[in-house]
Amino acid sequence: MTSARTATRLMKTCTACVALIAAIAATPGAQAADPAKSIAFSPIALDIPAMQGLSGAVEHFAQDAGIGFVSLDPKFDPGQQAQQLSQVIETGKVQGAWSIVIRAAALRGVVKTAIDKNVALVVSGRPADYGLDGPQPGIAFSDINYEDYGASLADQLAQCITEKLDGSAQVLFFGDSSGTKAAELTDNAAKAALASGAPQASIVATAISLERLESQQKAAQMLQSKPDATAVYAANDENAMGAITAFRAAGKDLPCVVSGGGGAEALEAVSSGDLYAVAGFDFEGDAHQNFETLVSMMEDPTTAGPILEIPIKVTK
Repeated sequence: MTSARTATRLMKTCTACVALIAAIAATPGAQAADPAKSIAFSPIALDIPAMQGLSGAVEHFAQDAGIGFVSLDPKFDPGQQAQQLSQVIETGKVQGAWSIVIRAAALRGVVKTAIDKNVALVVSGRPADYGLDGPQPGIAFSDINYEDYGASLADQLAQCITEKLDGSAQVLFFGDSSGTKAAELTDNAAKAALASGAPQASIVATAISLERLESQQKAAQMLQSKPDATAVYAANDENAMGAITAFRAAGKDLPCVVSGGGGAEALEAVSSGDLYAVAGFDFEGDAHQNFETLVSMMEDPTTAGPILEIPIKVTK
């Protein structure tokens, strides 16, 4: 569960990030910048459209709060990210910084310098990723709670099975395809939540799939051996849409299907009733949370910062 994997997962999951963050940044209300307060934003790379949008949103937040803003672009290079952040912190150019970290180990020195210089810092990951034990003065850590994410999605499937299938269903389970420890945590939490929320439901087949066509083909294969399946847990939108197509092609109803993601097509499928619910990361809420935490810590960077979690948003 390194910071780089976390950042990559976020960008893959948030297919609607660009439009969402652009909407935030479009809100009017900037104030004159306070020359005594400036912040830096360091994403993994500004070549990623969602990162460009997020940088624009953070700049807007800063303008609205009357705070100076510096945008950094490490271009996927952890060494360059550390160098850029060290420079703005050590020279006193900024009093706070938010970084979506490429590799936590590369920023261990940056975190130490920020503490020594009383510069507030929000970084992705957890204290242990930086060789630290617990909260630190002026440092906030922001990460994904993978267990909550998997459980949130499975809870929705359990609700659907209870509402539409009297609590009993054969479930096709499309697990997290990232192949990381985080995937294992997400899937295990989802299975436990489903067993708790719909104890009469059972997972009768599992699969891992990256693309929609592959998901459709695997769902069709599972249906051949498990023709009574009536529910699908899908770790991403492509899994969900592929499964829906496979059930339709087989002439079978699919009363309950949930998706982890939140792209435009999936949200439309929720509106049309094809999907029961979508669970995804609330990037708008996270952007506000991180910015507000950073500004608050800048007032007293000697106080231990919080350990934040990226909010989860359910649409149904």
